[in-house]
Amino acid sequence: MGYLQMQLMNETTEKNTKGICLNIDRFFADLDFTANSDFEKWDEYPFERFHEKMSRILEEVEHKQQELPLLFSIPLDEEMSFLECTYCYNFIVVDKNLFQHTQHEFELDIEALEVCRNEDIDCIVLYLGMNTIM
Repeated sequence: MGYLQMQLMNETTEKNTKGICLNIDRFFADLDFTANSDFEKWDEYPFERFHEKMSRILEEVEHKQQELPLLFSIPLDEEMSFLECTYCYNFIVVDKNLFQHTQHEFELDIEALEVCRNEDIDCIVLYLGMNTIM
């Protein structure tokens, strides 16, 4: 299983807000299957949208303005799709407490679990999969 560690540094307070996204390799595989990589550098490309969304979420978590759990989707616009459909890539953001109660529902490797248990991690993001919008 792949994971992506994320960090947002507040230059004023010098506080780091950290998160981890699990199953990121499945997200990449789904993107490879559905998205035309010619659009990869565009701001509307799903991976760019994911980074933008996670920056906002980490900032809101830092300021305690975001309640968790949080479900969100990142769209792939029809014109960027190989199959000319609109896809949504779905994620859930949880805190460590909820994650510890639900981790048994996911196939997670030992390395990813150890990173999630790290005291510095503020939130955990799970990629849940994709669906189409007709």
